[in-house]
Amino acid sequence: VYPYYIKAPSDSLAKPIKQLLTDCRWENITVSLVKNVSDEGVREWWVLNQLGKRYKKSEESLELFIFSDKVSPPSLGFLAGYGIMGLYASVVLVIGKFVREFFSGISHSIMFEELPNVDRILKLCTDIFLVRETGELELEEDLYAKLIFLYRSPETMIKWTREK
Repeated sequence: VYPYYIKAPSDSLAKPIKQLLTDCRWENITVSLVKNVSDEGVREWWVLNQLGKRYKKSEESLELFIFSDKVSPPSLGFLAGYGIMGLYASVVLVIGKFVREFFSGISHSIMFEELPNVDRILKLCTDIFLVRETGELELEEDLYAKLIFLYRSPETMIKWTREK
């Protein structure tokens, strides 16, 4: 009842290798139930022993040879053809890409997100809104040009947003 040689492919369906079985016979095993009675109660367990061992001649043991395929996990199958260097290079490239995308554009946004005091710029935006509501289009155009000049000139923006 006991196969001596088993093939374990990547699809997890282990099967005995019939070509290696001697005389198309499986190995015989003995099964015995052992009981131990103690203060804690009765404990029972099964002891399996293989008859006719070929290599290890110990008392109670089972010999089993498993032939398994050398495969990579299915999720990394596309990288298995390139070996360890391909796997290493792809991991480094992917991590590098994430780091680069995280920090890309941060130099352009620091100027607008880290300003210490934006009250004067907010007042300018409010003035543009009020002038538009009153219909003074020439004054609105001048204030809007001033706002655009501020955003295009980092030095002026820094001067306008300094703490008093």
